[in-house]
This record gives sequence, structure tokens and C-alpha cells, in this order.
Amino acid sequence: MSKFFLLGFAVFTICVANAQNSKSYLGVSVGVAKLGGDSVSNLNNVGLNLGFINFGYRFNDSWGGTINLNSSGFLVKDNGNSAVGIGVFSIGPIYTKNLGKKISLDLKPQYALSVVGISKGTGNDDATLTGNGFVLGSSLNFGMSKGFKISINLDYTAAKWKELQFEGQLIPINSNNRINIISLGTGLRYNF
Repeated sequence: MSKFFLLGFAVFTICVANAQNSKSYLGVSVGVAKLGGDSVSNLNNVGLNLGFINFGYRFNDSWGGTINLNSSGFLVKDNGNSAVGIGVFSIGPIYTKNLGKKISLDLKPQYALSVVGISKGTGNDDATLTGNGFVLGSSLNFGMSKGFKISINLDYTAAKWKELQFEGQLIPINSNNRINIISLGTGLRYNF
């Protein structure tokens, strides 16, 4: 998985180095997430979503690239002391449409280079699931003061688990391995 991360980072760095007349932004977000899929029947399907890194770089007024690191947390049903966290690292293009002087819409289809699920507090050894997938992201952005914008984010993540690490063993997963997450939140970004 680290090879995919390095490849994605290299491609993004080359694009940024060759971009002209660009603007970049860095933001964070918080919201709710709804979980679905084959492998999540033992989890509460509503949880907390945090956008730790929302970075974008614009090549021109309409096109750019984005890197995102988001995490969602879900409690295990009938066990309030146990939870599963799902982290998604994704990269892809941005298409921006200006809707007014201080309002814009970003469409962000992304490849999820890494999707990691970590189970904590289940009474057994902790388990780690790894996989990859796709993210269809969007942000409605409202300008505030110079440089700052508030965003309303709606993202859909579709992924497949590939491996389970449990008790020191790596186990391939071939069935009941799909997950999807719909997240809705608000964020704060700074354009520089």
C-alpha cells in the first residue's frame, strides 16, 4: 500500500510543480457519517466524521488537484465501549464552478489509495482491515473574510476490504468485503 501512496504523492507533486496561476487551500471539517455495506452489520450505522486534511491546489480557475485524509468512527452495536474507526486517504482532481462572487462548488472524484479500519475495545485482540476504493466528493464554499471560506461537504466513499490483520496474521478477504460511507459536514478552509 505504501507504493500506491508514494506513486500518488509523486504524481500530485509533479502536477503541482508544473501548475501556473494557481491557488491552494488547506482545511478541516467535522460532520456525521452513515455506514453501509456487506461487512458492517455489527456496527451502528451513524457516526462521527472528521476531515483532518483537506488540501487542494488549483491549476486555473476551474481545475486542480486534491489530497484528503478523513476518518469516521462508529460504535459497535450492544457494546458502547467498542468502536471501529475507518480512515480514508484519497487523491484526485477538482473541478470548480463559481456560482457567485463568494460562492463556488467543488466536484472532487478521488481514488482512495488507502482505506483502513481499526477495531478497538472488542475484548479480543484488536483487528485492522485494509483496502482501497473511490470517493465522490463535493463542497459548496462560501467566502468570508480574505482567505477564509466555510464549506458544506458531501462525500460518498465506496471501498473493498482486501486484508485483515488479526493476532499477528494477515488474512486475505474475498467476500462480504464492501463498505460505503456517506458523510455530510461543515468545514473551514484557508486559501493562500
